[in-house]
Amino acid sequence: MTDVSTKESLFEKIDRLKVAVGRDVVGDVYECLLQILSTYSTIADSPSIIGDIVKPIHDLLLAENIQEQLPELVSLDKKYISLFEDIKNIRSFMLSLANGDLTQKLILKGYFAGVLKTFHANLKHLTWQTEMVSRGDFTQRVHFMGVFASSFNAMVEQLDSTRKGLIESEKKYRLLAITDSLTGLPNRHHFFEVAMAEFSRAKRYTKTFSVIMLDIDFFKKINDSYGHYVGDRVLQTVAEQIQKSLRETDFPGRYGGEEFIVLLPETAIYEAELVAERIRCSIENNKIIIDNGSISVTASLGIYNFECAAGTSDVSTQSIDEIIDRADKALYLAKNQGRNRVALFSNEL
Repeated sequence: MTDVSTKESLFEKIDRLKVAVGRDVVGDVYECLLQILSTYSTIADSPSIIGDIVKPIHDLLLAENIQEQLPELVSLDKKYISLFEDIKNIRSFMLSLANGDLTQKLILKGYFAGVLKTFHANLKHLTWQTEMVSRGDFTQRVHFMGVFASSFNAMVEQLDSTRKGLIESEKKYRLLAITDSLTGLPNRHHFFEVAMAEFSRAKRYTKTFSVIMLDIDFFKKINDSYGHYVGDRVLQTVAEQIQKSLRETDFPGRYGGEEFIVLLPETAIYEAELVAERIRCSIENNKIIIDNGSISVTASLGIYNFECAAGTSDVSTQSIDEIIDRADKALYLAKNQGRNRVALFSNEL
């Protein structure tokens, strides 16, 4: 086999043997085997030659560094070179996967190459799914790679559960921050935020709105006579009656103590008076059940209407604090006139 002019490669003899076996011709098979044994015995006389044949494949499979220049003995056989290049391609592809590089492609065909390509495609899809999870898409699930898929899916489900819990907690604490804990109405701070926004909108678009201030009549006497527990029940009941009497666009709040406030967007003075009267009647006609019977309470209400229109005198200089103060003055007018009534703000106040 070392004499190039007379030898026939061992690989070609083996191929011939395959053909002979396929044809089931005993004589040909026997002859091929003799030729292979004869060639092998020639090689066996020189162990270094065998090493030259085996070492390139050995290095591809097991060694960190490989030799690019093949020995002359093996470089003469095209099928050996093809095998070497195929294994080299697979080695490079697998190394790229191990290093996290999914851009390299495998150009081989066949079952083994198909398995590697499937694995490569799955890794690319998994990378995309991970990116989607990082963007907040927790619907992603992995349906391959066995135990890893179970772990990945469990992780995504846990992340989704944690995210939902955080969202619910955020909603809960935001609601607590803007809500009066006793009555369930928006607190004073949140009411001012909404009122400021409506005030700015009314000035920008030349709109009107009204504010109602409400105070429970003789509330201190109720606390002194029945105790703070009943006083709290009165506050809660009044808050319920206010909410029942309002429209969807109206915005109530607890101003402090026994005082409540209502914002009526795009509501003229005569409309605001109707709403206020509805609230007053609802509170007066409602019976509050206590341990030894029931009690009734009344409320006084004051209204101020803000109208941003041509010809109004002091609109440009008004603030939301001044608007609420004017509603409060109208409330005290209702108190002074005998309570359990609605009063409107006038400049005489």
